[in-house]
Amino acid sequence: MNLFENWRANRWENIPDFKLMTTEQMSFWLGRFVMEARKRDRTEYPPRSIYLILCGLLRYLKDNGVYDKNFLDENNGEFTDFRKLADARMKSLIDKGFGCRLKQADPILPKDEETLWQKHVFGKESAEQLQHTVFFYACKVFGLRGYDEHHDLQCEQFTIEEDSAGRFIQFSGRATKTYKGGLGHLNVQSKNLRHHSSPGDRCLVDYFELYLGSLGNTGAFYRRPLPPTDEEQIRLGQQVVGVNKLKSFIKTITQKGGLKGNFTNHSGKRTCATQLYMNGVSEQEIMRRTGHRCEKSVRKYKRSSEQIEMDVSKILDPPMNEPACDTDPPRKKIKSENIPCENILQDLTNSNKAVFANCNFNFSIGN
Repeated sequence: MNLFENWRANRWENIPDFKLMTTEQMSFWLGRFVMEARKRDRTEYPPRSIYLILCGLLRYLKDNGVYDKNFLDENNGEFTDFRKLADARMKSLIDKGFGCRLKQADPILPKDEETLWQKHVFGKESAEQLQHTVFFYACKVFGLRGYDEHHDLQCEQFTIEEDSAGRFIQFSGRATKTYKGGLGHLNVQSKNLRHHSSPGDRCLVDYFELYLGSLGNTGAFYRRPLPPTDEEQIRLGQQVVGVNKLKSFIKTITQKGGLKGNFTNHSGKRTCATQLYMNGVSEQEIMRRTGHRCEKSVRKYKRSSEQIEMDVSKILDPPMNEPACDTDPPRKKIKSENIPCENILQDLTNSNKAVFANCNFNFSIGN
């Protein structure tokens, strides 16, 4: 809405308040807005951004009690001209190359994950190192969203339990983007996941148990790490990690590990979906982990591995220009000797066993 208000303030015409516009006025001025809206650097918005901006304006109308002006509804004939103009605008932007390449967060693949362990970005030698480890694996194992689910996370949502298969982490989700818990979601369940981890120096159950114990197993899950003391190696304070700090966790982790790519907090959830997809896990189980409610949404998180992309590239590459070679192996030359013919015949007739089979012999007797 701020973008529309700034555009409205910079025009010399007296444009009415958006929520008070008539249908004709809204159709006209929205058309002008779509054609003229620019970023701060004066570059044009990609088509998807324009659509999302329009969705924000529509939400603003509904929040202010205006329900009869759904300009994105194809069945609303009063805004037909506006939708045609917006459609033509988006197509022209595609022709100019805007929005042709979708920028997405990269997943952290197993080889990169191993690098983070080898470079001691992950571990439990310090409170910060342990916190980064727990943050990443909370994303990867339980499919938590990049910021909002982490910001509201509480220690009480994690418990360390044990069954016949061994110890495991039990996670109980709460309200999320896809689950609000109201009347409309009575048939939708929040996340209720358990994760068994193999014993060893990278056992996630041990890491989460140590982290939760340092927090007293209660309160906010992400708190400011404190310097170690002689008595305690892992110390976490009462101050909650700030918003900007929390949003930069994955970026900090990958920079410390020297990883190259577009890594954001959203990379954690994408890592969860991608690694499950690479190992043949069903879409239903992936959705249960990530919290998506439809297959179309979870498929956006799937990414081909680097090895798959390399194999596809090799298949589609032109044939290699290899040097031509004879199909028949080269014949071995036999050193010729001047042996009298009668000696050869005598050797063959006096032999007690067959030396040659199905062979033709040509003798050339000359002077």
